[in-house]
Amino acid sequence: MKTILGSLVLLLGLAAVGFTIAYIKYRALNAPVAMQEAHPTPVVLSQSQSVRLRRSTTAVGTVVASRLLQLKTETVGTVKAVHFQSGQIVQPGDILIELDTDVEQAMLESAQAAEKIATSTYQRIKKAMEVQALSELDLDQTQAQLAQARAEVARMQAVIRRKVLVAPFRARAGVFDVQPGQYLAEGSLITMLQGIDDFVYVDFMMPQHIAGMLKVGESISVEHLGVKSDAQIIALDSQSDRTTRSLLARAKIQSPPDSLHVNDSVRVVAEVGEALDTVVIPSSALRTDPTGPFCYVATPDTTDPNKMIARRREVQVGSSVGNSVSILQGIQLGEPVIADGSFKIFDGTWVVPSDLTTTAKVAP
Repeated sequence: MKTILGSLVLLLGLAAVGFTIAYIKYRALNAPVAMQEAHPTPVVLSQSQSVRLRRSTTAVGTVVASRLLQLKTETVGTVKAVHFQSGQIVQPGDILIELDTDVEQAMLESAQAAEKIATSTYQRIKKAMEVQALSELDLDQTQAQLAQARAEVARMQAVIRRKVLVAPFRARAGVFDVQPGQYLAEGSLITMLQGIDDFVYVDFMMPQHIAGMLKVGESISVEHLGVKSDAQIIALDSQSDRTTRSLLARAKIQSPPDSLHVNDSVRVVAEVGEALDTVVIPSSALRTDPTGPFCYVATPDTTDPNKMIARRREVQVGSSVGNSVSILQGIQLGEPVIADGSFKIFDGTWVVPSDLTTTAKVAP
């Protein structure tokens, strides 16, 4: 019997302690509400405005050189001389690599000697034909021999030219490691030649539902390391990618910044479609929590129209416009939003405009 009474007393004691804790928490939670109701919170208000904007989309692009060439050997041979250095700017026609051509030069001299004999023979046969001393068959044979000799000279000259690598355009040479005396197989890579121009290309992929709105000649924005550059779309691929269904587009950046290098990854922002009236609010009014973006709108109190109550609004955010952000859904044009001070309020807080409200404007 004493055990039962002791347990009952213990349970009653625990219940009393729980009730006391719950009551203290209730008072603590309701104390700010009463204070808030007694003293309104000053906030900065800004009316939502309308701006005509085009729909924007982002993509990841890659910087592409205006001209890029892999310098390779056309034939086998031993390096005779190297006439440039890594990173050097070469001009069109500059000789870069010479392979050994001693054997080819000897064969060329032999072919030139044969050509000389064939030319002399042809001239004698032609003079003899003038007095009908020889037949036309003799003339045709010597003429064919002369043509063969000239063709052999042209072939050897072409072989020698293939062993001399020349810069095709003004470019910057890449890093390479080729030394005189080194044997190179056919198709050996010497270095990369990157054209030096006052522009670069940016290649990027656009989703199928956006690609149809892109047009050649439209302007886009390219951002790299915080630096923005203007670009213009100059080409669209003839077909979409079979796997991703995206369309490859190429844009041209005139006078790119020094920080932009070939193969760099950049952020591409393109505006598509027609311009539409869009509601914008200051970026400072936008807040985010695990449920998504939201902001506070000052609305009249239902019980007292002279009082303004902060109401939370879930919003759908569009693109940024300077210090403002476009709202696709959730805010009506002209509604006063809380531009500053939203961190100290909650849904249902009594708010009043501060002196800074008159200076709060949407900055498009």
